[in-house]
Amino acid sequence: MPKIVDHAARRRDFIEAAYATIVEQGLDNTTVRGVAKKAGYTTGALVHYFKDKDDLIRAVLDHFGDEMRQRMASAHDQRSGRAALRATLIEALPTDRRTGMSWRIWLALWYHSEANADMRDEQRRRYREWFGRVTEMLEESRNLGELPRTVDIGEEARSIVALVDGLGVQYLMSGGRFSGKRLIGMIDRYLSRLYSD
Repeated sequence: MPKIVDHAARRRDFIEAAYATIVEQGLDNTTVRGVAKKAGYTTGALVHYFKDKDDLIRAVLDHFGDEMRQRMASAHDQRSGRAALRATLIEALPTDRRTGMSWRIWLALWYHSEANADMRDEQRRRYREWFGRVTEMLEESRNLGELPRTVDIGEEARSIVALVDGLGVQYLMSGGRFSGKRLIGMIDRYLSRLYSD
């Protein structure tokens, strides 16, 4: 009787192995062969699911991006305006081991996108989505009367995206000196200034 293969589970195995390999060795040192070996399969088995390294990287980004997207959507579903924005920004920060590793993947994509047009397009798509999410909550805040009509929503959204990027990078480069509590405190200070105008 032929062996029944759980294709969804095997695909997840490859994604988890790729994720771990990128975190441990960096994107440049991650190979299809190395990921297959880490997952406990042959290279031939991996290329049945992913056509090349870039396809695998996109799958890793999608998998962990979906996790973060769901957490952010849940944060917004349960709150509105300023409270929703704060909760969403906290979800975006590297406040624990798993989100810290997700940030390492995201940083690797930044680096990889310099020389890869497909990855550059992927990065831009993700930024458009992120900028749109922040913009939506700022507009909601303005409609609720939490922000004055004079606030430039586009400029504030760009500033917030830049702030979160900067905090994420500082966390990764700090060698553990930046705690999740400290990152959240910086977000709270920014929001206090924004919402006090």
